[in-house]
Amino acid sequence: MNLLEKSWIGAVFLATIAWSASAQAEFVVVADGKPAADLVIDTRGAAGEGPAVLETAGAWLAESIQASTGAELPRADAPGDRPAIVLSLAKNWPEVAAAGGLNEKAYEAFALVTQADRLFVLGVSEAAVQNGVAELLRRWGFRYYAPSPRWRAIPPRKSLAADLRLAGQPALLARGIWYAYGNPGELAPLMDNYREWAMANRLTVRNLMTTGHAYGNIIGRNPEAFEQHPEYYALLPTGERDNQRSILARKFCYSNPGLIDLVVQDRLKLLESNQAQNPAQFMVSIDPSDGQGTCECEQCRKLGTTTDRVFHLANETAKGLKAKHPEAWVGLYAYSSHRLPPTINVEPNVYVQVAMGFNRTEYSLPELVSAWGEKVGAVGLREYYGVEAWDWGLPGRMRGSKVDYHRQWIPYYAKRKLNAINAETNGNWGGQTLGLYVASQLMWNPEADVDALVEEFFVDCFDDVQEPMRRLYQRFDEAPPLRSAALTPMFHDVREAYEKTQNEDVRRRLIDLMSYLTYVSKYRDFDLASGRDPAHGDTYYNALEPLMNYAWRTRGRDMVHYYALARRLCNGLAIADKRLDFYMNNKEAEPVWRQGEAYTDEEIIALFQQTLTALENDGDPTVNYSRYFEPVQVDGADAGSSNILADERPAVARFRKSLRGYLLAGGSQKMKLGVAATGRRAVLTVRLRDEVIFEKEFRGAGGNPPQPGEIETVEITFPRPNDYELEIEGDCILQVPPETAFVYEASSLRPAWIDYSGPHYFYVPKGTKEVIVDGNPRLSLVIPGEKKRRDISPTDRPEGKTYVSIPVPTGADGQVWHTSNMTRGAISFLNTPPLLSFHRHAIYVPRETAEADSLTTKP
Repeated sequence: MNLLEKSWIGAVFLATIAWSASAQAEFVVVADGKPAADLVIDTRGAAGEGPAVLETAGAWLAESIQASTGAELPRADAPGDRPAIVLSLAKNWPEVAAAGGLNEKAYEAFALVTQADRLFVLGVSEAAVQNGVAELLRRWGFRYYAPSPRWRAIPPRKSLAADLRLAGQPALLARGIWYAYGNPGELAPLMDNYREWAMANRLTVRNLMTTGHAYGNIIGRNPEAFEQHPEYYALLPTGERDNQRSILARKFCYSNPGLIDLVVQDRLKLLESNQAQNPAQFMVSIDPSDGQGTCECEQCRKLGTTTDRVFHLANETAKGLKAKHPEAWVGLYAYSSHRLPPTINVEPNVYVQVAMGFNRTEYSLPELVSAWGEKVGAVGLREYYGVEAWDWGLPGRMRGSKVDYHRQWIPYYAKRKLNAINAETNGNWGGQTLGLYVASQLMWNPEADVDALVEEFFVDCFDDVQEPMRRLYQRFDEAPPLRSAALTPMFHDVREAYEKTQNEDVRRRLIDLMSYLTYVSKYRDFDLASGRDPAHGDTYYNALEPLMNYAWRTRGRDMVHYYALARRLCNGLAIADKRLDFYMNNKEAEPVWRQGEAYTDEEIIALFQQTLTALENDGDPTVNYSRYFEPVQVDGADAGSSNILADERPAVARFRKSLRGYLLAGGSQKMKLGVAATGRRAVLTVRLRDEVIFEKEFRGAGGNPPQPGEIETVEITFPRPNDYELEIEGDCILQVPPETAFVYEASSLRPAWIDYSGPHYFYVPKGTKEVIVDGNPRLSLVIPGEKKRRDISPTDRPEGKTYVSIPVPTGADGQVWHTSNMTRGAISFLNTPPLLSFHRHAIYVPRETAEADSLTTKP
């Protein structure tokens, strides 16, 4: 069976999961709490690890039935006179499998067939049998939303029966959601829970597609050869061979015949070793080590681009494997220095997974995937659902947590015949349970009803308190900033749910979420200290200790990935900072933070309430303003329209990440804006409440700043007078003509990320004693009456605060202030109207401010 043959892939996508359900005969498994059938695990024909896989599937089925009904199914070696559930490879029961409609060409295809005295769970492979068990349990109402047993929905039943004849198979050949850092040692039970979650959600447990970084593995398996032949390593620009770095970072000399022969022989041995464990294994990885770099020797340069060099070795290895094993493939990523497709031809048995991060090419990710699809025999995705150093497990910052992301992109790529998603994440389940559950279901069936999946999550997990929990997850999706004004409502949602629910299972899940939100608040405290102490002095480590101690003492809940956090904060950094008392692998003494017993539920509840009280008493100075805006006239000096540092174009500003603003139409009219994407793409959307009146995508130049002619002017038609919300997703340059009525928001909950742009004008109301702001890394302000600008950064924050207070000089209230074009970073205004304009004449304030200050409004 050629698992990567394109015609087979196409057939899978066309078939997706077409259930053939034709009732045959009801088979009773448990009757009134008593077992009515035996369990038979038929291991005939299973090789290598196959029997163990079948045993695991059978044990899981039996334990699940017992957890639901209390009945313990008897085991039998073979079907006998008593009714029996039979788990087996389909080849042992070909007529039954055919009757169930099994697709014998699909490695993970299964069939469920009931007869009067039998319930067959048959699979083309042992992994397929596991999928069949998962489907059977789903049909009985079992759900695994997160690895922790607290997040499983186990239906209480007195009786269980099945009346089925159906077949199923996944749309994607490989479906992986895995931990970048794992849970080693005493954390092994957490990994057991994760594996059961993956199995229940029909993810790939026995992965046949291997694409990870391989050069370090090859070096480690052949140390003597590399010691004797330093010429096997890449020649660096310095003229030295790449044999001094960690073996996990070294690159090869791709043109060296000895190196090529060694790699071919090593990959042959690895393939054959893997096949001894699982005869279906057909792929070995030939992916370079992580990071940039290539060989600069004369012969390698003649091979072509960096990608050409990588694929020269991949081609030679693919040919070497195929000569002995015609079914063999080699796999690798499209990533880092070899992200662009090669200019050379690629062997038909070379497989690529395109990395969905670190894209520094001129292509968008969909374009890059399409380009690779035209070059190689089969393509998958290497996804980044969570990266600890990027998201720290915080709400809304993990790609894997975003239901709408999965809703859009998994079906999009599935229709384009990709055959795998290989997604890295970490065990931060407090913030990503719903998203990863939806992703797992779409990987199996890209046409699954996402709204129905979300609904069952809230019904199963939160029963009688769904309303406050829907609010909570909506707040998660908005990636709230780490401010008390943003965090406190989430605490209130969980507290409200906990006080109202009568369901003890729901209470236990809510306590887990209490533990997660308490972590978020503690990370906020650490983040504030880190901003004040970038040199990692005592302030930094005094804040790190309680964060790590909390993560350590809640590790068993699986809401926060303690081990990933420790690897990022208490590993190499602790050594570099000479703080071995924090070093996680200190063999002389336990780290200072690794102490104390696991927190009990009662202790978590108490800590949650203490944290909420502290947030409520934080003295957050955020002032909330209405969404009714008035144009006003305020006398004062004009510093000119917005500009970008070292850029002569008028009325422009550069923003990163996303921007929210408002276009203020005085009637049925048209307005113009200029937009250019400075990343790969930017999407401009204009709404009137929920109605989208304008949307356009702008394509960038691979991260290079657009030239003057590349700003595209758009004209937007407004049907009636109102304040229209503008959103731009993606890095961009925005040009606002003087006649366009526009302000952007830089509030506590929606900071704006400015990139060396200004002046931007804002109004400070009368009677304001201090202007409370934040800027990270820098907000540059010009205050009326002062000659020098003021630069605000995280080092200016008072201890424990997320903001900086600027005293208002006499006479500077009731005036228009402005930023300078030295502003760079996320900026927010907490106690003044957070509305900024590109032009001095276009000042807008909330209606209540205009009335309170008796401001002259424009006609």
